[in-house]
Amino acid sequence: MAMIADDHRRPGSTGAVPLFVVFEGIDGCGKTLQAKMLAERLSREGFRVVLTAEPSDGPMGTKIRSLDIRPTAEEEARLFTEDRRDHVNRVIRPALKDGRIVICDRYVYSSAAYQGARGIDPAKIISRNRSFAVPPDVIFLLEVPVETALHRIRAGRSGGFSSFEDKTGLEAVDRIYRDLKDPAIVRIDGTGTVESIHETILRILRGLIRDEADSPECVRVPRGTKREP
Repeated sequence: MAMIADDHRRPGSTGAVPLFVVFEGIDGCGKTLQAKMLAERLSREGFRVVLTAEPSDGPMGTKIRSLDIRPTAEEEARLFTEDRRDHVNRVIRPALKDGRIVICDRYVYSSAAYQGARGIDPAKIISRNRSFAVPPDVIFLLEVPVETALHRIRAGRSGGFSSFEDKTGLEAVDRIYRDLKDPAIVRIDGTGTVESIHETILRILRGLIRDEADSPECVRVPRGTKREP
């Protein structure tokens, strides 16, 4: 499957080490909690961190979250692409240019997986985003069985499931995630304890930060051995 192109790197930073970190996975995998934990940990250690998410808090993201009825697959893909374009220009690029670590809960591959599960070719969705989407330095893809994810959602919420969270749909989403091939992807077993997953993510990210700091350009992170082949 196609990957996000590597031709839209962040423009000249201030000299600090910028990193773009993305968390992906099916609903209930634990990525939102891990993104928050990582942001809080790095902030305590003195890094300048921006924690963000998609849908964003911009105009299009707000519209997406306010929808009462799920739109068609094509319309949904269009809305998320428009929101992402605004998100990149308004939040992600400026923060990276300022030398910050940007941690994003969901990005391009969420669209590929969720709208792909509704019948759109995931490669087509990725291609639509390639012209503007900043490629992440690392993508932590948390993997859990669909039944585990649904159990977590059921246990943690009183209002039932959203339209994104039926078993058949999540199984289709999960298959697409598992088929993704991108050297930036680090697949994480999401069935461990919250603390052990956090420490694994932190250890991997520390290696990337060291690599980035040692790079003469301080722009591109060398691909690590733990990533997808």
